[in-house]
Amino acid sequence: MSTTKIISEVKMIPHTVGDVYGFFSDFRKIAKVFELAAENPQVQEQIEAQTKKKVNFKDHIEHWEASEDNCTFVIKGFGEAGLQFVEKEENKTLKLTGYGRSPFEFYIWIQLIEKDAYDTRIRLTVHAELNAMMKMMLKKKLEKGIDQLAEGLTQIPYNMLQNIE
Repeated sequence: MSTTKIISEVKMIPHTVGDVYGFFSDFRKIAKVFELAAENPQVQEQIEAQTKKKVNFKDHIEHWEASEDNCTFVIKGFGEAGLQFVEKEENKTLKLTGYGRSPFEFYIWIQLIEKDAYDTRIRLTVHAELNAMMKMMLKKKLEKGIDQLAEGLTQIPYNMLQNIE
């Protein structure tokens, strides 16, 4: 096994670093968004209006359970997955790893830089322990997926979600 490192492009999020960090640093807030959107069509409509994209959380992720520092969920077509924080540096860095079942060991770093009041830069880095076969099969998909995820994170209405309890 060898470590494969994948780094996303740097993306701009038009929200304060505090709003972005505040949302990502607590899995319960993320879980609440999934719950609210699944249960309340008005919430889903507000999120879609902000992101300008059709989003149906129920079609992709189910059974989200979370505490502040870890979560588990089921990704349709993939299976059970989980994440846990291993380090948090307020308004700068969040480091996560797999929690529960995972086909390989990995770490995700979310790096935030405040360029201006409503200009937060984000970069994602994934370190994954992959054997040669898995690396060959997954590297391109992971590279594409990490850039898509970084882009998707720029579309979240963080200011709207900061007070979710």
